[in-house]
Amino acid sequence: MRWYNDLVVRVSHSAFLWLMSTVFAFGSLLFVFMNINVPFEDKVGAQMFDFQNELTVEQIFAQLPYYDEQVRALYNAFLFIDFYFPFFAGLTLAAAAAFAWRFLAPEYYEKFRNRSLFSLFLIPTLFDWSENLSAIVVVGAYPEELAWAATALVLFKKGKLTSVMLLNAITGVSLVAAALKWAWVKLRS
Repeated sequence: MRWYNDLVVRVSHSAFLWLMSTVFAFGSLLFVFMNINVPFEDKVGAQMFDFQNELTVEQIFAQLPYYDEQVRALYNAFLFIDFYFPFFAGLTLAAAAAFAWRFLAPEYYEKFRNRSLFSLFLIPTLFDWSENLSAIVVVGAYPEELAWAATALVLFKKGKLTSVMLLNAITGVSLVAAALKWAWVKLRS
C-alpha cells in the first residue's frame, strides 16, 4: 500500500490536489443526491442501500421487488459513482490528517509516512467497495434471495460506518489540535 501512502502524502502537500480530490469526491455525491437519489427514492420508497445506515437483511429483501428496469439503471449509475467517491473522500480525509500531523507532531508524521500507516485510511473505502459488490450480487440475483450476500452487504456497511466515524474523529481532533498549536505559536511570537 506504499502507493496509496505516497499519494496521501503528496496530496497533503498540495492545496490544489487536496481541493481537486475534495471537489471530485463531494461533487459526485452532490450529483447523486440531485439526479439519482430523488427518482430512486420516489420509485422504491427508500433511499439506496448505501444511505440506509440502519439497513437490515429483511429491509433489503422488502425493497427489492421495487427494483424494476428504471430503478436498476439508477442504482447502476449510483454504483459507478460509488466506486470512486469513497476513494477520493478517503484520500481527502487522509491528506487532511497527514497535513495536521505534519505540523502537530512531525516525529509521528514521519513514523506514519515511513511505515505506510496513512494507508489505514483506505479501510472505509475497502468496506464500501465490498458493500457495493455485495449489493451487485443481491440485486443481480433477485428474485432469488441470497441471504449470505445480503448479510455481507449489511456487515460491510457496518464496517464502513464504524471505520469512517473513527477516522473522521481522529482527523477532526488532529486538525483542531494542529490549529490550536498554530495559534499558540503565533501568539507567542
